[in-house]
Amino acid sequence: MKVKKIAALAIGAAMVGATMGFASAQPTVPNIPKDFFVNADGTPNVKIVVGSTAAAMDVASAADIAVALGSMLYTSEQAEVQNGYVKVKAEYEPETVKKWTIYAYNYDTMTGDHGLTINGSEDWATKYTELPGDYWWNGAAYVDTYSEWKDWFTVTTTLADKDKVNDDQLIDWHITLGKISLDAKDPSDWDKTYPPKDADLVVTPGNVTVFVDYKLYNYTVTTSEKVRDEYPEWGVPAKYENVTNWYIGDAENMAADGGTEVDVYSEGVGQGDTFTVFGQTYYVLSVGNDSFVAGLDKGEAWYQVGQPQAIEGTDWIVTVLDISIIDQRALVVVKNAVTGQESDQKILEENQDVDIFGDGSVVLTLLDTFVGIDGHLIASIKAQVDVKTYESEDTITYDGKKWEMTINTDGGYIKNITLVNKDTLEGNPVDIFGTYNLWYKFEMKTLNEKDVGYDIDGNGTIDDVDRVVAYAYICLKEKEGKVVEKELKVGDDVLDTDYKVEGIYGDVVTLKPVTSPITVMDYEVNMDDPGSNLILIGGPVANSITKYLVEQNISKVDWYNSPGDIEYIQDALGGYDVVIVAGATRDETKVAAEALMEYLAGL
Repeated sequence: MKVKKIAALAIGAAMVGATMGFASAQPTVPNIPKDFFVNADGTPNVKIVVGSTAAAMDVASAADIAVALGSMLYTSEQAEVQNGYVKVKAEYEPETVKKWTIYAYNYDTMTGDHGLTINGSEDWATKYTELPGDYWWNGAAYVDTYSEWKDWFTVTTTLADKDKVNDDQLIDWHITLGKISLDAKDPSDWDKTYPPKDADLVVTPGNVTVFVDYKLYNYTVTTSEKVRDEYPEWGVPAKYENVTNWYIGDAENMAADGGTEVDVYSEGVGQGDTFTVFGQTYYVLSVGNDSFVAGLDKGEAWYQVGQPQAIEGTDWIVTVLDISIIDQRALVVVKNAVTGQESDQKILEENQDVDIFGDGSVVLTLLDTFVGIDGHLIASIKAQVDVKTYESEDTITYDGKKWEMTINTDGGYIKNITLVNKDTLEGNPVDIFGTYNLWYKFEMKTLNEKDVGYDIDGNGTIDDVDRVVAYAYICLKEKEGKVVEKELKVGDDVLDTDYKVEGIYGDVVTLKPVTSPITVMDYEVNMDDPGSNLILIGGPVANSITKYLVEQNISKVDWYNSPGDIEYIQDALGGYDVVIVAGATRDETKVAAEALMEYLAGL
């Protein structure tokens, strides 16, 4: 219902805009209260009065004001919305998806992992430079030195559903990081014994591996789940049952979940498929022996005959010269807007890939031809650019960094691709495929024995000395947070909370249609009891009611010389208020009417 009100206001505004050419400025509208025009129940509280001898332009002004007034005839109240929904939006901060501890110095690591007895024989560090060098963790064990740590550090993680094949975003990134070194921001403050306070991460070539497996399985995982709680006071034991859940994933997913293969969901990426690598979309033209031919997929677009149109995200301009709907063919020419390179005229036939320049830079495929609703001939064309053959040991570039591919194909399908960094990745953070940041973080905390009244280092006395603990981490964090939008109905859970939608309430707008005329002639008005407030269109020459108010000195405006005015008179006739909209001529009257319409739109 609100939409209808807004639409009515828009119509009024359009009418105002359409008549602005008659005067350079509009008159000032006095402060007329809303209840002058409309009753509390949404019905009209006013009549618009036109003089019996008025010009046609005055009648048009009255009609325009009536339209503007109509947008105000409604009531609004809070009520529960039946069968409605509410749209909620949640913004989440960037998530740390993985946090690897690479150094940990605290009570547990001293006594547990290093087997020390805290009895005074171990000098517990009291400041940063006293931190020991044998608390580096390489992902499997503590090592004695930083140098040994960086040579042996290896960790793995899986990022789910990062790439897709056609419309299925089910492809995971299996990432292995190894041999990361640290480059201290202040080398003078770091002797490579303990962790630096601030440092860049340095990942040399060959030490970031991303395995992307395109062969997917349907598999099941059976687990024992509690279906009844234990009630020991009555001797009732807990009850468990085996529950089987179904999943889609690659071989590594299935092994990690302890799943059982049911069948193959997808053999991989084949000819005619569209798939993504690092979010870059490729269209596969053919699959060979550990190789494939593909181009960057630019999707489908409609091209009208004679209208040059760019392939999205490129400098290539396609112009369709002619179309044969009967033969499903199109005649095209392609030009580079930057270099000026231009093709010969090429004929596209339905579902046939055409290499425009013969070098894979632009490949077009005609999908359909048809006549648009406006009678123009249109061709639906799919485009790929930079089509080439990809083989193992080829490189792709992402964010200026090269990655080497190892491609595994079988039976006409790309089974998997392994990507390894060819360039050194360096910084804090290090960009990971434009989606994640790899960070180094150092943390040190202190606690004074005297403050807590405890002999932390076990030397037999409680000293006024700080004891420190320290940690260093490598973190994989999202570059940007997530925004989740969802439409909820009554009974739905509210995102990640314990709340449910119990009811949906809103302003229910009820339109009040006009059931009797609100525009009348001047001779129809009983001046002793008009029955409502009045809007008088026209001055004393055109409107007899206005003339009466001028003669009785109730109206104070010099209407004979008015450039267009609006006069608000309270208690003017029979206890009712009056607004006069007029000017010296019919054009000035129209200017005043336009000003009142804008005023009504703002109430």
